[in-house]
Amino acid sequence: MCLLEMKTGEMASIDALNVNGELKNRLNSLGFIRNNAICVKHFGLFKSTVQVMVNRSLVALRKDEARLIEVHII
Repeated sequence: MCLLEMKTGEMASIDALNVNGELKNRLNSLGFIRNNAICVKHFGLFKSTVQVMVNRSLVALRKDEARLIEVHII
C-alpha cells in the first residue's frame, strides 16, 4: 500500500521508494530507508500533503511524493 492510504496515527514500515535521482537521495537523508518505521501525524486539506514522523523528525510530503512510498502496517 502507498503512504497516502494510511490513516492518521498508524505506524508502518517502509517497503520501497519508487523514485530516482535527487528526490531519492533527499528522502534517504531524511530517514526514508527500507524497513524504517514511519507514522502518519496529519493530512492536509484533500490529502494534498501528509505530515509523517521518521526517526523522531516531522517531515511534510506532497501528495505526489507520498504516493511513491510503499509501506506495510506494523
